Amino acid sequence: MTMSAFSDELANVRTHKKEFLAQIERIVPWGEWIALIKPYYYKGERGNKPYDLERMLRIYLIQNLYDLSDMATVAEVIDSRAFSEFCGVDSSNQVPDGDTLGRFRNLLVKNSLQEKLFAQVVSLLMERGMILKKGTIVDSTIISAPSSTKNKEKQRDLDAHQVKKGNTWHFGYKAHIGVDKDSGIVHTVKVTAANQHDVSMTSELLTGEETVVYGDSGYLGAEKREDAVKKNANGKRIRYKINRRPSQIAKKSTRSQGQLKRREHEKSSVRAKVEHVFAVVKGQLRYRKTRYRGLRKQTAKLNMMFALANLILADRPCLAV
Repeated sequence: MTMSAFSDELANVRTHKKEFLAQIERIVPWGEWIALIKPYYYKGERGNKPYDLERMLRIYLIQNLYDLSDMATVAEVIDSRAFSEFCGVDSSNQVPDGDTLGRFRNLLVKNSLQEKLFAQVVSLLMERGMILKKGTIVDSTIISAPSSTKNKEKQRDLDAHQVKKGNTWHFGYKAHIGVDKDSGIVHTVKVTAANQHDVSMTSELLTGEETVVYGDSGYLGAEKREDAVKKNANGKRIRYKINRRPSQIAKKSTRSQGQLKRREHEKSSVRAKVEHVFAVVKGQLRYRKTRYRGLRKQTAKLNMMFALANLILADRPCLAV
């Protein structure tokens, strides 16, 4: 077999990475995203001509899809044939260095473009009828941050805090999300330090149009808070279906326990959809620990991650239309 034939054979081999990038190629609204970023991108009026915007966006998506650092992203785009084809790269000269990629990411952060990309995805999925706003599931997840003080400032991230979950202490941030109860698509993202109580964020995760809210026991008492949203935009009362703690059920009679367990199972069967989102972000996209410092950068990063998670979830056969 000649080297050229061997190369062609490798190019045609189907791999998980190629199939996943082919899916991303198909589901990302490239035109809309490029149009959102273009007004803020370098005009190239002075100095060197800037890199092509679409190529920079594609490289930035590779970074988010595979949780890579700036330098590692550049190296992988050059080394991996699947990555270089996805980014439209034929030569190493077409790939920016790590500093340039970092400046591009900071440009997006500075202009809140990750939040705008997330909002654009939500709007697109609403047009497709995938977000009905009839009900919301609220939940949160912890994103760890480096706790080391071996850095230039000799201190940990000032915006991050530690919190105890179960018997384990975590240091970092918390992503609070509001999810459509029918499709499991995220419509709202809020980011705080990890020690922020879940129940205090409930009102910020609602659309104002739902008639029912689901949440785990961490949201008990949400409807009794001063900032609670008790009626939707149409004046109808919003029902809060929050899971009880196991200890609350254990105090009841045997007969009552059976009824309560059935009700709790009904709530949990709806609320389970939120776990699909976290499975994509923390499992498929492997984003469990941040490499950035500061709340502003975490907010931008998590909006980007949930925008991608929404597109991936919306492409599943059970939701695709």
